[in-house]
Amino acid sequence: MAARKSATGSGRKGKATKKTAKAEPKRQGKPATKREHPQYDLAPGTTLTRTFKGEDLEVHVTVEGFEYDGQTFKSISAVARHICGYQISGPVFFGLVETKAKEATS
Repeated sequence: MAARKSATGSGRKGKATKKTAKAEPKRQGKPATKREHPQYDLAPGTTLTRTFKGEDLEVHVTVEGFEYDGQTFKSISAVARHICGYQISGPVFFGLVETKAKEATS
């Protein structure tokens, strides 16, 4: 009996769609006392500022995440999405990294 071919016609099964979580390395010693953002070096107590649509914005970095407008968010991108109303990179929105377009004009 012949094997059934997939929709791609190759006879092989498609790529697995199930994503597996990567194991976090175990920490030695005390548990972390601050939320780590290693590439941005954002320690609790840091305030990010940005003017957007004529409004001055302030986001405070806390142990729990990022506080804006009385709400706490898990990521800086979640704050940017809340402010803009669409998906956007938080580090780009707050100027923590340069975009390729800005690098090209510099």
